[in-house]
Order: sequence, then C-alpha cells, then structure tokens
Amino acid sequence: MSGSSGSGGGGDFTPDRQDCSQLVLETQLSSPKPTVVAGLEVDQVLAVDVRNMNGANVVVVLAGREVAGGLASPAVQRLRECIEQGYRFKAIVLLINQGQVRVRVQAA
Repeated sequence: MSGSSGSGGGGDFTPDRQDCSQLVLETQLSSPKPTVVAGLEVDQVLAVDVRNMNGANVVVVLAGREVAGGLASPAVQRLRECIEQGYRFKAIVLLINQGQVRVRVQAA
C-alpha cells in the first residue's frame, strides 16, 4: 500500500478507514540517540510507546528501556491515538545507515 498521493516522503500510510490493528508505517527515527543506535541490528524488534517530553506526548521507539529515537511521519498522530486506546505496537529495524534508522511500525 505505497500509493500515497502526498509529496511527503516520511512513510506509507492510508489514513481513511484504517483501524489500529491494521496500522503499518515505515519511517526513519527522528533524533536518533547515537549510543542506543550503536547497539541496534537489522531485524531487531523494538517497543513503541508514548512518552511525555517537555509537556508534549510523543511517540518513541525503545531499545530495552532506552529511547532510541522518536517517530516522524504524518501517521504519528493516529499511532499515538491507537497507543492511548490500549493498542500495542512494535518497530522492526529495516535499515541502519550512518546513524539513521529506518523502521516498520505495526501492531504487536
């Protein structure tokens, strides 16, 4: 489902009629933490959670208990809503390139 008509480039997502259990997006980590990223491997499964940072609820990817980075995608608001409704998500590491990490986020 990569037929996005937007000019973005942040990831694939079809917002209309997509329920939380079917939500899948591919995107890069925003503000990746170099010390955490150094320990990641392709195909590693990471947790996805909502954390309050500086007064805002943001979606983060966790390696163990450490934040690997945030998620930057047009679908993040919907993902956050789903997590707040009790759905659980995981992030699978697809690519690591010079500190940049691409992940696929899907229901756990």
